[in-house]
Amino acid sequence: MFKNLKRKKLILWTGAAAIVVIAGLIFGGSKLLPGKYHTVHLTGFEKSIQTKGEIQGKNFLVIAMPEALRNRELHIHDIPIKDIVQEGTIVRAGDWVATLDQGRFTSEIQTNFEQLERVLADLNDEKVDTSVELSNIRQAIIEAGYNLEYKKLDLDQSKFESPAYQRKALLAYNKALRQIDKQKRDYVLRKRRIKLWTDRLQFQYDELKKRDEWLTAALEATNVKAPRDGMIIYARDRDGRKIRKGDNLSPWRSAIATMPDLSELVSETYIQEIDVAKIKTGDTVHVTLDAVPGKEYIGLVNEIANIGQEYPGFDSKVFKVIVQIVDMDKKLKPAMTTNNAILIERIPDVFVIPRECIYVENGGSFVYLKESGKIWKKKVITGLENETSVIIKSGVKIHDKILLQMPENAGELKFIDAGPELVSD
Repeated sequence: MFKNLKRKKLILWTGAAAIVVIAGLIFGGSKLLPGKYHTVHLTGFEKSIQTKGEIQGKNFLVIAMPEALRNRELHIHDIPIKDIVQEGTIVRAGDWVATLDQGRFTSEIQTNFEQLERVLADLNDEKVDTSVELSNIRQAIIEAGYNLEYKKLDLDQSKFESPAYQRKALLAYNKALRQIDKQKRDYVLRKRRIKLWTDRLQFQYDELKKRDEWLTAALEATNVKAPRDGMIIYARDRDGRKIRKGDNLSPWRSAIATMPDLSELVSETYIQEIDVAKIKTGDTVHVTLDAVPGKEYIGLVNEIANIGQEYPGFDSKVFKVIVQIVDMDKKLKPAMTTNNAILIERIPDVFVIPRECIYVENGGSFVYLKESGKIWKKKVITGLENETSVIIKSGVKIHDKILLQMPENAGELKFIDAGPELVSD
């Protein structure tokens, strides 16, 4: 019986304690767990522009479509990439980088060779035929010269004959003279025509021969080699997409890959036109990489493009910005994606709290304040803000504890009576 009495007293004391705890939670405000609130303190505020970028070498060598393939006389504009080395591969000078499609060149070489053989045959035939023809004409002129001499002798002897015979001999001589003169003129004209035609065939042959040399050189150039030792990074097309197998190259889009100088790296990024006026060369940039977690690098804005351009993923025109990486690290590799925070404003010694702490009611801002073991609503006046934080111009003081999440009994909480303290202008 005595044991039962002690058990009943224990139950009564436990129940009473539970009631006191619950009452405290309801009427005295919610208890805060460690890490569930932000402690206000004076700190510096930084406003930045957030952009994505890519690590590249500040100085790099472009591997482009070989010069032999950019010969406009070939009239071949689009050349597909048949195969290409894996991006990031370390190569030595002379190593294979890419193979361009050879089909069109082999076909062109065969067609050009057939035309070359035909023109060469015509040229040789023309030279033989014209040689024989001109030789016959020259022989005819020689025979006409003999005939003219006979006529001249006959004319000289006619002075002993009658006047009628003399006239007949003179006419025969003049006719022979005119005939040989005509043969000589015809020979010159024929020789000129033959030379013109032969030169035309020779020109065709020379052009076809030259084209054969160009095509042969182009065929050899389809195997693209590395000009020096280094790492291969794929080039980008005008839309910002990296070159890949199957893409077409042309004299106007000739870049295949780049070989960056790894001793000096930059982050290439793009800024929207609405923000580009806010930055300037020399601005500090905080650079982080998903591939190197927990590490932040310092960069400086090194170059800002003068002209905007259209770029995938943006609704408006963007400007290319080059960020120089100041503190180099062997962990940084070309083509790594960077998160760039370009600092555009710094304000020292202000109260800064996370943005998620701010709530709005009836057009005014307030926070949930932990004070004297209770939770209250506290009106605040906000200032500048960035992606994560906001300046509190008035309404909080140093060491205030601001809730990071809305309490469960938020609807029952009231605004604290004390007026806000002015902390900054």
